[in-house]
Amino acid sequence: MDNTIKKTKGLNKEVRARLPKLPFHNIAISLSGGGFRATSIHLGVLSYLSTKKLYDVSLLERTRIISTVSAGTFTGVKYITTIKKGGTIEDCYKSLYTFMTQEDLVEHALEYLADDNNWHEGRQRSLITAFSSIYFREFENETFGLLWQETPAIHLKEISFNATEFNFAMPFHFQKTERIKTITGNSTEYIGNKKIHIPVEVAKEIRFSDIIAASSCFPFGFEPINFPDDFVYDSSPKLKDKFLLPHNVFDGDKIEYPIGLMDGGVDDNQGVDAILAAEERMKNYPDELKQFRSEDKKAVDLYILSDGTNPTMESYIRSNTETMPWIGKWNFKSLRYFGMMSAMIGLISVLYACSSNIKPVIILCSVFGTIGIFVALVLLVSSMGFVGLTKRIGVPDFFAKRLHYVDKLKFGVINNLLLNRRKSVMKMVTKVFIKHMRWFSFERVYGDPLWRPRLIMNAVFELTEAEVEKRKNKYPYFTKDLCEPGPHIMHVAARSLQMGTTLWFSPEQLTGHKSLPDSIIACGQFTICFNLLEYFEKYINNKSYKNDYDKYSDELKTELMVLHRSLLEDWKKFKEDPYWMVNEWNIKLQLHSVNS
Repeated sequence: MDNTIKKTKGLNKEVRARLPKLPFHNIAISLSGGGFRATSIHLGVLSYLSTKKLYDVSLLERTRIISTVSAGTFTGVKYITTIKKGGTIEDCYKSLYTFMTQEDLVEHALEYLADDNNWHEGRQRSLITAFSSIYFREFENETFGLLWQETPAIHLKEISFNATEFNFAMPFHFQKTERIKTITGNSTEYIGNKKIHIPVEVAKEIRFSDIIAASSCFPFGFEPINFPDDFVYDSSPKLKDKFLLPHNVFDGDKIEYPIGLMDGGVDDNQGVDAILAAEERMKNYPDELKQFRSEDKKAVDLYILSDGTNPTMESYIRSNTETMPWIGKWNFKSLRYFGMMSAMIGLISVLYACSSNIKPVIILCSVFGTIGIFVALVLLVSSMGFVGLTKRIGVPDFFAKRLHYVDKLKFGVINNLLLNRRKSVMKMVTKVFIKHMRWFSFERVYGDPLWRPRLIMNAVFELTEAEVEKRKNKYPYFTKDLCEPGPHIMHVAARSLQMGTTLWFSPEQLTGHKSLPDSIIACGQFTICFNLLEYFEKYINNKSYKNDYDKYSDELKTELMVLHRSLLEDWKKFKEDPYWMVNEWNIKLQLHSVNS
């Protein structure tokens, strides 16, 4: 059962998982990476939360903390800048949907990269800065300073867009927090991390487009974006003034600029670290913010981890020597024989050309002989193998003299050795390592009994057929209606999961009434509906937590009952037509796919 009891380390004290005193009062949400699939899933989640209310306030407006990573930063930035400028979730939905479906990011970025006229501001000429410039031109042209404007006040109090820095190998947070004083008198607001603190006045000049680029420049696809060099522009005097930046950290380490920044998912694809830090800050909010300072064990009553990544990966399949059918049977010794044969053929051809009186024969033999001698030189030089190569690049004799064993191997075997290393390293870096870090981040909250009854994992894969089958016997107290989402929902969930981690939709994916963006947004909507219902069954309505539930006021119980009933009504509609809500939004906002 989830009614976890855990002994506090070092103390003989039991910590029991308890329901929050005010469920859904203060909400935190993480938006993971995962390409435009994740961006779309998160848009579905936010749009659905905006329709569900408790005490006439939507669950979206009850969100106090948001932490975004990689492609989740597209959704987070657009929503926050929209409401900070007085807009609505509908405005955000329309802008983000249009950007994802009607902008060819790759073509525009490559075109921008190729134009010499675009590179005069001092920014490095790289693919990631080209993408950042397109984000600025086509998606979001505001600066980070927008979040420090006093009006309008917004429901989000703790905001963090996350990247990974290459100076101290730590997360790097572009964050806006409520400025509060700690016990030691120091402000806990910082942009950067525990070692690198970027002054607020400098950070205000940073463009959101560069924040998105830093958070989403995934390895192998992009190179790092460098702070501050790649963040400067014509009207950014403080970013250009390196004297305003810190040059040493508190423990004496020197900060070397520029700082390379890459995808936040390299370290924490959910931004859990930023959520935990923000929750600690909320506990210490002053009296003027006491409505957000929970009197409960946690300042956060519900934490939604919106996950747009695929949890599975293709198994490692080793290569074999048959991948090189004919040349694979050669080795360096074979090259020597073929080189000598080619040299003989070339010399004979040249001699025949010299002795012939027929002009076409002379030309033909001369060309053939020259090619033969050139090929011979290449083969004979190559036949020196690894031993010959290493002698010329200064490899120590200890290793070089042992490489003659490798030179005896056939090329198919050597290719197999190299290919398997490349494949395994790529999979280790891009899949195994990142997934390991992902589960490590989850353990920080799921391993804490105080967090357990406050968590919702909203993952893109949850309502696929395989996951539905796994879940049937896992929670016997779930209703049949919840355990069996039906074929329509499972089909849309499976379709959503098929999209790769890309920053584009192909023309085929945008075609028709039920386009892939619509499918993924719909998946986000019906999956969060399912998970909110699951939360009720697993915690709010679970007999194991009856003592906690009985302490709720009658008014709160009524509000929870109304919310639960509304969720059930939506769930029934999703089972009949998974697209009903996304269709309503598209009609209301007059959106359509580019090829529909």
